[in-house]
Amino acid sequence: MSDHTPTPRILDMSVLIEIARGDSDLIGLIQGYDAEGWPVIVPALAMAGAHADTHTEDAADLLTGLELLDSVMVAPLQGSEQAVALADVIARTGLDAFDAHTAAIANVSVCPILTLDHDKWQEPSRALDDPLHVIEIADPGP
Repeated sequence: MSDHTPTPRILDMSVLIEIARGDSDLIGLIQGYDAEGWPVIVPALAMAGAHADTHTEDAADLLTGLELLDSVMVAPLQGSEQAVALADVIARTGLDAFDAHTAAIANVSVCPILTLDHDKWQEPSRALDDPLHVIEIADPGP
């Protein structure tokens, strides 16, 4: 058995919004990652943005349920250093705070962003010193 841990994947707000809306294919995809032990990072601000977009009790339950999966980690915004780094990403990329938190985590960790909209990340990626790694989910079905 290998001791290799796969590179974590970061969920962006577009994915989280669809999970909050109950998209069974995306929920199944994340559950599949969890079953395989594939780490998934959920930026807390992207989660907040997804909830603000959907704003239902069911959506809140689906989003908070992600944290119950063993391989999912909700990444908070901690301390002044991270706040300053987030502000820098916002200023450089023009992203709102929800998406900028995703970009800031991806930029520091060099982990790929899972998204439903690859094009959304192209301009922000060029604004950073190192390009973001982005994986578009075209069809999360079986």
